Amino acid sequence: MKRTALIFSLTLLIGMFGLSSAFAQEGVKIGFRASPLVGWAKVSNDSTKTKPAGLTTKAGVGFSFDFVFTYGFTDAVGLKTGINIATKTVKSEYDLGAFGNIDQNVNFTAVEIPIGLKFRSPEIGDGMYIVGHFGVNPEINVQNKVKTETTVPGVGTSTTEQVDVDGIRLLTGSFVPGVGLDWEFDWGMLEFAATYHWGLLSYTDPDKNGGNVSKLNYIALNLGYFF
Repeated sequence: MKRTALIFSLTLLIGMFGLSSAFAQEGVKIGFRASPLVGWAKVSNDSTKTKPAGLTTKAGVGFSFDFVFTYGFTDAVGLKTGINIATKTVKSEYDLGAFGNIDQNVNFTAVEIPIGLKFRSPEIGDGMYIVGHFGVNPEINVQNKVKTETTVPGVGTSTTEQVDVDGIRLLTGSFVPGVGLDWEFDWGMLEFAATYHWGLLSYTDPDKNGGNVSKLNYIALNLGYFF
């Protein structure tokens, strides 16, 4: 009985704290965010800095679910961090001329740890604020899956799938600017934003991928709720 009362009291205090902080960026805020995303790869040779001959890269879709923690130093500036669980896809096609072509999809499951600053304008409407974000995302590629379709004229098409390919690195990172809108209510705050994730590190090991460096970029549309 005492344990149940304690849990209820803690839950009530957390709820009261969330509501009391819903009208200002200053202080602690906790929230969750869902983010559909579109990603693509930028591939170049590590020595020549040129794109490999016959290579075409294509966009792929993904999704991220985020736990977000912010600490406002003031109502205008705050720290933003958390944990993102993201699935990302990049597509590529190699034209081999008379020898056919190779289509490849690389799917990532990554854990991202965003670290950045959040800036917020004065109120522009009824509970509305323009926000900006700049930071970096260290990323851990906890799993990858590579699907390859090889087409040879006169022979046909073969498909192979590999999981946790050795030539794909465990650790990567990106620079992340963003812009959006905070909209506050008496029951919490909604966040509408877009972020651009600019790959800083190669997700492929050049020594195991023909000397090629591959950096993943993506755009995410963020819908969040803070309490």
